[in-house]
Amino acid sequence: MYTRRDSFAMTPCWFKGAHQPEGRRRREEDGSVLCTCRFCRKEIRSREGKTWSLAEGLDLDALAAACLSSHFSVVDVVDGLVIARYPIGADLGEDEIAVLRARIAETHGVDDDGDLEIRLVSHKALLDRRH
Repeated sequence: MYTRRDSFAMTPCWFKGAHQPEGRRRREEDGSVLCTCRFCRKEIRSREGKTWSLAEGLDLDALAAACLSSHFSVVDVVDGLVIARYPIGADLGEDEIAVLRARIAETHGVDDDGDLEIRLVSHKALLDRRH
């Protein structure tokens, strides 16, 4: 039988995997933001400011940014999985990119309140830094 001394409290991020930032934030060279989770007190990272994951874990967005072409990624934010990637041609204009994004949202059923989101991985900033 457990007594009060034997019980341990688990943090909400342990159950849900949803970390909440707290305290001072600092920006890395690659554009990601580092902070501390208010529940588990571990260092967490975010690239867009909405979804936070453990900083020492595998960063799918950083891996995607290592490729040489821009693309849209359809991401399941709850499970942290990339569902699909859609390359963006270098010759496409703003309007054509918007049409492609709308078609991807329709194909995967992405909406504002769902678990799926579409992320644009653009390499223009990366190329500007190199040259």
